[in-house]
This record gives sequence, structure tokens and C-alpha cells, in this order.
Amino acid sequence: MQNPLRWLLVCALSLCACGGGPSNTAQAPRSSGDEEDEDETIDEEPEEGDEGAADGPLDAAAMRGLLAELELGAPVEVPGTGVTMPPPAGASPMPFAAGFLSLRERVQISVAVVEGGPDVLEALRTGGDPNAPEPAAQSPHTVSDVEGRVGRDEIRTQAGSLERQWLLAHDGTRALAVVVTYEGERARGYRRPIRRALEAVTWDRTAPLDPAAALGLEIGPVQGLELSRRSTANLMLLEPGAQFPPTPGQVVVTVSPLPARVPEDRAMGLCPQLAARFLPAEEDDVTHEGEITAGTMRGCERVARAPLPDGGYVVAYAALLFHEGTPILVTATVAESGLARWRPRFTAAAQSVRVR
Repeated sequence: MQNPLRWLLVCALSLCACGGGPSNTAQAPRSSGDEEDEDETIDEEPEEGDEGAADGPLDAAAMRGLLAELELGAPVEVPGTGVTMPPPAGASPMPFAAGFLSLRERVQISVAVVEGGPDVLEALRTGGDPNAPEPAAQSPHTVSDVEGRVGRDEIRTQAGSLERQWLLAHDGTRALAVVVTYEGERARGYRRPIRRALEAVTWDRTAPLDPAAALGLEIGPVQGLELSRRSTANLMLLEPGAQFPPTPGQVVVTVSPLPARVPEDRAMGLCPQLAARFLPAEEDDVTHEGEITAGTMRGCERVARAPLPDGGYVVAYAALLFHEGTPILVTATVAESGLARWRPRFTAAAQSVRVR
């Protein structure tokens, strides 16, 4: 069984899929991949077979669409991140995430800036997934005088494959990750322009990080906690002066929109099942389950115990709220000794979430 503490701490570090690029209009599936490419630099042209095979014959118009080159627009600043880049022409800001979404071209761009050491970069690329694909190609690249790298990998899904190109850089204090995801069968027409878009990224490292502006969400105030401005991937509440990244047993609350859409008429019926998926635990360790409201949003919450390596326990909290079908995940952890004090505050935090 998945360890709920490990999963929630990964979310708290802003390094998992739950804070990495959600959309309330398009699903961004994430799966493991195991194929590796020996290339040391990004190929300008896909190798044979990269376009993907269709289940049936494609008409000429569909084939032209798959092979058409992606058109880029003018550079746009990503709120709250200090990052500016050219998205695909006609793309819109991604709902509840830093980045862009083009439904017509089926391209998603996720941008995250996180304080931490250089190891944060790989965690941002993989989303904390131990089965994440290895880079198929990568090469050095300098962004705003900071040494970094651009690369690509491939994610296998039940519907086919998703190709990703990414830019990773670290200035000694902050980590930058720009991840562009698109259908693998569109690689022929997309690789070059997306590479150009990544090479055109500029990064103002003096800009203050503003996760609320990046995500379009607000939370709090919550007694005893304050909003951390050390990550744009999600909203995070910590105690004043608390360590970052947080450690097991430390009080931490995160808000992360999820890359999925749930039919509005089924959301509440599915909520307990989804909450159990995000906070798996033995039945005896689940101490509370119930419904919750946050303004006009409805959802559910779940509380469970998880063991610590030293033999103690931590309490993990998860709430799911739904805004027009988009799930918004609120997670929290605290040492078991602090449950009576913090459990009501976790619920209060979830109830304070608002769309800007």
C-alpha cells in the first residue's frame, strides 16, 4: 500500500503531479515510461516511428494536422514566477496553474519556480515518480545567464504516448522548470518550435514569487500559519519561521489543483473514493471522513494516521474541493501529538480556499 505520508510530503515540496500543471478543461495524464534514447542532444527531427501509429487510416486533413508545424505567439509573462516566454499562438493561461494551455493544438506548458537545492530540478521533472522516464535527449542551455539544460522524454499512456520537452535551471537559490507536454504523434511538427520557445525563455530571478497569482487561488488566513512564498507550484502554509522544505511531522498545509476534470453531477459521489486514493490508509487508521464546503465549492475530507521511521505517527489530512469540475486538493500533516490542536485548523484552511 502506498505510504500516505510520503505522497503528501512530495506534494508539500511542490514536486509531484498534483502541483505541476493542472487544467480544468483538459486532462494531462501521467504515467511511467521505460524506453531510453542514447542521444546526447535533442534531435531536430524525430526518429522513425516517432510520429506514432494510428489505429486506422487517417484522412488527408487529419494527417496534415499531425504534421503541421506549431506556430508561436509573442512572449508573455507568467504571473508570479518572473518567467516570460512565447506560448503557442492563441494559447490561454492555464486554469489554476502557472503556464499556458492550447486546446486547439493540444499543448500544455507548466512553469514552476521553487526555492531549494539543485536536486529539486530532477524532482520537478519527474514529479517525484520513481518510475518516471529517463531523458531521451538533453543538452546544455543558458537562460538569463544561468546554466541549465533542455531535454525531452516520453510518457506512455493507455491512449498512446505524450512527449515532453523541458527547460531546467538552478541559480543557487531557486530552481526553474518549464515543461511542455503534447501528443507524441505531433512530434514532427512540434519539436522545433517548442525547442525555440524554451530557448526564448527569460527569467527574472529578482521577481518575488507569488503562488496565489501563479495559481489564481487564495487561502487563509489560518491561525498559527502563514503563506510561504518559496514555491509557485502550489499554495503552502507553514508556521512562522518553519523549515523549508518541510520535514515529517512538521505542520504544513498545501493547496494543489489537479490535472483532471470530474463531471459536476458526479463529483460529490466520487469524492470519498478520490480522497481515499490520494490518502490511502488501513481502515483502522482512518479517523475521520466527511463532507466540506468552501464558499461555493463543495467536497469532502479524510484524516488518517501514518507511521514514522522512528516508530511514532503523523496525522495526514486530505480534502478535495470541486470548482466547475476541477478538483482542488488540500493536504496537511502534523505529528500525532498535535492532532487535537491542528485538525480544526486544517479544516478551516480547506474552507478558506477561494478562486481569485
